[in-house]
Amino acid sequence: MGRSPPSPTTCWDCTDGYRHGLMRLVVREGKPMNLVARSLAVVAVAAAIAVPAQEFRERKDYFKLPVPVETRDPDKIEVVEVFSYGCIHCYQLEPILNAWVLAQGDDVDFHRVPMATRNLRTLAQAFYTAKELDVLAKVHMPMFENIHDYGIDMSRPQMIRRMFETQAGVDEEEFARMFDSFAIATRVRQADAQTRLYRVQGTPTIIVNGRYLVDTVSAGSAEGMLLVVNHLLAKERAEREVQAAQGGVGEQAPTSPTG
Repeated sequence: MGRSPPSPTTCWDCTDGYRHGLMRLVVREGKPMNLVARSLAVVAVAAAIAVPAQEFRERKDYFKLPVPVETRDPDKIEVVEVFSYGCIHCYQLEPILNAWVLAQGDDVDFHRVPMATRNLRTLAQAFYTAKELDVLAKVHMPMFENIHDYGIDMSRPQMIRRMFETQAGVDEEEFARMFDSFAIATRVRQADAQTRLYRVQGTPTIIVNGRYLVDTVSAGSAEGMLLVVNHLLAKERAEREVQAAQGGVGEQAPTSPTG
């Protein structure tokens, strides 16, 4: 799959993660991103949705995966954001993406998969630990904020543990039991395998229905990514309508990260 040169809007080969140098852990009540930034993000998404249909071209605006990857629910159109807490561009995308997700219909299955390469595995562990403990809503944005707003080294498990305690009330034993569990290690390995099947080269990247890859290099910007994703969703819906009219069954992607 031919790729363009790295873009300043994408964390390419994001293995360094983020700026290190331990600073004091700031305990706060889930400080949100700047309200003006959030408002502008929502306006940007609304404007993007209102833009008339545009023509997007394969290998220019998006890439088709050479081997489709199995989706978790074949009855829906899956949209996966591949991200890392250490990626500043993923942090900047969050309010835009969240507003976009809220605008989607019931036929879209959106979820996130963290990059889990060697230097990012601890951050991926934090994500899946939060999901298993059902506290992701409380710690997801603070993870980004601690890293990018406060320069805290969140690759250290003890810092993650303290943040889980202050933000979500998770006690030390409960955190350690889950964070170091076989279940979380398995989820992290599966995430790494999945992003390799996707052929992800940087974050943020969005995968549509296990078939198409969109990033800020191909799309040009975060808002551009979502415009391309909208185009691909429309393409997938149209193909499903044709298959339904012909009485056929949609092709299920054969390659599974859990294979």
